[in-house]
Amino acid sequence: MKQKSFLLTLLLLCLSASLLAQAEYKMPRFRVSASGGLGYLIASGQDDISGVVNKEVVEKANNKLRWATNLNGDIHYLFYGGWGLGAKYLFQKTSAEANNVITDIFDNRHYQVSNFWEKDYVNFVGPSLFGYTNLGNNDNLFFISSLSGGYAWLRSEGSLLSQNVLITGGNFAMNTEIGIDYLFHPNFGLGVNLGYFLGTFSKVKITNGISTQEQTLDKNSRYNASNFHVSVGLHYYLNK
Repeated sequence: MKQKSFLLTLLLLCLSASLLAQAEYKMPRFRVSASGGLGYLIASGQDDISGVVNKEVVEKANNKLRWATNLNGDIHYLFYGGWGLGAKYLFQKTSAEANNVITDIFDNRHYQVSNFWEKDYVNFVGPSLFGYTNLGNNDNLFFISSLSGGYAWLRSEGSLLSQNVLITGGNFAMNTEIGIDYLFHPNFGLGVNLGYFLGTFSKVKITNGISTQEQTLDKNSRYNASNFHVSVGLHYYLNK
């Protein structure tokens, strides 16, 4: 009982201190953010393609596909107590090509030379939980964090052995970020974020221009868009 009383007293003291700090500092009600940066996919592509002679060309393209450019935006309504609710949007793109890929067509006589290319697009949107806290006694420097869960759409365009292919799919995905916001103006700030996007796609539609088929990919074949990403952005604080 004494331990519970002590914990309750400590909680009330922390709450009182938080309310006093909020009375002295007027927090903005809305935060709107737009940023862009680079990501690195945690999964690698398939290097061992049957029949390919110069595999180093394909390996180079797969390594390039692991680098993604991303754009993201979010809006949050901020409550007192260091948290907020809102929505998050994220877009990422990866692309690569491999020229003069030599393929053995297994007739013991001929080889085929062709170009490969691939472009992958992922769009993500979902509700977001936001957290913020002042760093030290500065009213213009914040440590921020966010966690979002929603739906992601995949669109993968490619050409393999002179055959164009379109792959589409969707699945539940998550994104989490931490970062620093610096307010250089009462309503505007700059920020740097480090984040992790988690999203895989196993149920897809494959179209080759003639026919379309739905397919469930196995664990080793599914498209893994998960990546660590770093972004720099501009943030607008409303009603500060």
